[in-house]
Amino acid sequence: MAQSLWDAAADLIKVTESHPFLVAMVDGTLSQDSFRYYAIQDALFLTDFATCLELLAAKMKEEMSDEDSTKDASIQRVKDLAVGIEEAEKELHRSFFAQWDIDASNATSMPNTLLYTSYMLRVVSTRPYAEGLAVLLPCFWVYMHIGNCMLKLREELDSKRTDRRPAQFDAWIDMYSGEEFETEVKDYIAIVDKAAVSADEETLKKMKEHFTMCCKLEYMFWTQAQTLMTWPDFQE
Repeated sequence: MAQSLWDAAADLIKVTESHPFLVAMVDGTLSQDSFRYYAIQDALFLTDFATCLELLAAKMKEEMSDEDSTKDASIQRVKDLAVGIEEAEKELHRSFFAQWDIDASNATSMPNTLLYTSYMLRVVSTRPYAEGLAVLLPCFWVYMHIGNCMLKLREELDSKRTDRRPAQFDAWIDMYSGEEFETEVKDYIAIVDKAAVSADEETLKKMKEHFTMCCKLEYMFWTQAQTLMTWPDFQE
């Protein structure tokens, strides 16, 4: 079951709940520079993430048994999720860029962005589809969990104060704690569940490894934005 992947990374996810970047977003102390950096890097990440979903759908078509009655529906759902990233999540980012009057079309992936996307693309491209499902799961499940944690914290803080955080912070929290995103996540978990139940011991071990690794990379992605990480200056 997919729950076994979550359980394997439970301690790491618990630490992520209180990541300084996320807490600062909720209490309104996060700098606009850090959030702007995050939004640009996340837009780049989501482009590759959508590609990973498209590649995964193609691999599922090749590797899933034709006798599996859920095959076609599962493949179509993964394709739909890729489309949803463009129509919902990236649209949120584009709205931020419009508000900030910036053009992020020529942005460059920073180190942890490239590390994360390269890892996902490698697994989805070279490993069995069950491992591909697992490597993409944190971006769905952890984001929903964090969104709900942030929503709870926001409600607690807002009951005690009158000052407000920037509107973009609230829009981000609303998206990832929202019902529409929750539906997408639950649908994806159901697909992972089925793959995990039928996976052999070695495949399940790899699925746990990929899930845990991407939970680490999620944490590092937020740290990167908090510290405004850049590439080293390679000049002598």
